[in-house]
Order: sequence, then C-alpha cells, then structure tokens
Amino acid sequence: MHFIRDQFQRLGLLALACFVATTLTGCASSPETCARTELKLTWADPLELQAIVTRLSSDEFEGRKTQTPGAEKSRDYIKQQFQELGLQPWGADFIVPFEYQTFFTQENGANVVATAMATEPTNRWRIIVAHYDHLGMSGSKIYHGADDNASGVAAMLAIAKHWQQQFALQPNTLPKVNLMFVATDAEEPGLYGSIALVEQLKTRLPEATFELMLNLDMVSHPGRPYAIYLEGSRNFTQFTQFKPLLNQQNRLCIKLSHPKPVGRSIQSTDWLRASDHYSFHKANIPWLYFGVPTHPQYHTPEDTVATIDITFLAAVTESAFELLQLNAEYLKN
Repeated sequence: MHFIRDQFQRLGLLALACFVATTLTGCASSPETCARTELKLTWADPLELQAIVTRLSSDEFEGRKTQTPGAEKSRDYIKQQFQELGLQPWGADFIVPFEYQTFFTQENGANVVATAMATEPTNRWRIIVAHYDHLGMSGSKIYHGADDNASGVAAMLAIAKHWQQQFALQPNTLPKVNLMFVATDAEEPGLYGSIALVEQLKTRLPEATFELMLNLDMVSHPGRPYAIYLEGSRNFTQFTQFKPLLNQQNRLCIKLSHPKPVGRSIQSTDWLRASDHYSFHKANIPWLYFGVPTHPQYHTPEDTVATIDITFLAAVTESAFELLQLNAEYLKN
C-alpha cells in the first residue's frame, strides 16, 4: 500500500486504538461480529497461496523495491506464473515497461500484464490489479512486504488459475468478458505503475468498456474485527443486490469502508488515494478495493509470511473471484 501515514507504524498507538475500538463497539468473536471460525473455504488452496507469499517475501527478493534486482526477480517470477497458467501477454511480452517523473529525475518501472480472452470477441474488460513492489532494504534490514503486497499478488495468481480451470471445464458458467491481470510496479513511491497502466489502456484499448477494476492490496493480515474491508461500493448502484453473493459460500466478514481512527494522535488514511485504484478512479473506471487496515507490521521488516493469516487470505481470494464472475447487469453504474 502507498505510504501515506507513518504514524500507523507505532505499535503502542495501534494497540490503544484496537483496545478503545473494541471497548466502544463491542467487537467480540460472535458470528455477527466477524468470527474467524466461520470461514468455509470452497476452492482456494491455502498452501499454494502460502508458497507464493513465502517466495515473494523471501530474502532472495530483497524487499522488491522498484528498479532493484529484487524487483526484476519478482517480475520474472510473476511472468513465469502467468505463462504456466496459460495466460497471454498484453502485446509482445508480459513485462510492460513505463517511465515516470519524480520531483528530480526520470525513472523507469515495469508492470507485468497478462490477459485471458473471452471465447468470442468482445470489448468488455475486467481488470485485477495487485502491486508487487515494496520498500526494499535499509542497510541489512529487508522490508519483506508479505502482506504489503505479496498477499495481493498471490490472490491474483490464484484467481487467474481458478478462472483458467473454470474456463477449460465450464466456459459457459463465466461471463463473456476479457480479463486482465496486472502486477503493478512503483506503487509505493507514488502509484506510478497504475498511472502508466491507465494511460496505456486509453491508447491501446480506446473502444473498450471497463466494467470493473479490482484492486487487491494487503489482504492477509486481519485485525479486530476479523474482516476484510471493501472500498468503492458507491461506484455501483446495485451493490446491495450483489454483496451477499461475495461471501455466501465462505462466510467471510466484509466491512464497507475502513474503520475510523481512534484518538487525536492517530491521523486518518485517505483510502481513496491509498492504492492503485485511485488512478482508475481519476479515469472514471469503476473500481473496488479489498484491503485490511494498517497494522503493527505495516512497512516494517516484520511484515513476513509468519505474521499473515493464510486461511483468511484464501477466503478473500474466493470472494474476489465472485466479483469477476458477476453478471454484467450488477456492475452497471
């Protein structure tokens, strides 16, 4: 997730916020208030998800900072996964470079983009995005970025695999849309990968109808309540009709909009601008964003695979997939 507020890294403040919020709202562990024992997975494989997060957040990838060898290794790994799933590149290659301007210099980045085309030609598209970059290293310390955002990439890859399997076995059960899977670069320094992607979409797909952009960013480290947060529901007039479909199988607790900060010393996060969905928002492309609130391991070397909840990640993955197979009527603004 794009680094907006560093105050959330302070463990003491977060612990205080959780305690106060729990006291005031009565966040218990009953089914009505998001109990972890309620999760019922149907197809997502926690072990496969864990393997992907473990690899991307390993020391080998050195925190995946933009324009580093670790970022290059990440791209190569994701590209290999796309190829093994039978997805197609968007153009000549899966790796799509771009340039971006900071205050002082011209920089380079590269998104990894794959497509799954519908059985019949169509201009309808749904896009799944998860940024693969993180903060890299500070001296000998590695900022592993397991939740932020190896978890989102893992969920995206699992969704792509399940879509391909369904497409091979029961293609008529899926909507007649093209899918685009994008692992974005340079999200942390300023959403540059998604900004470049939106500009490329305008140029290369001028006739396209973009029904949905789904952003997966930090989807494996739940707090209290034990829930995933979904931003962007106001983009869809029929959201109340299709929301029950997202978790009727796995019973994942889905909260709309992130919790408000507690206490004067904690600054709020602007969730609209917090991640790659903001680039699509500015382009008037409908979006939804799955993510958890910031937590004590956020943007620290302690954001490792040992601190995430793999079963929760699997449930979020399943619910995200439900969005992709919605009837187009639900997604009309």
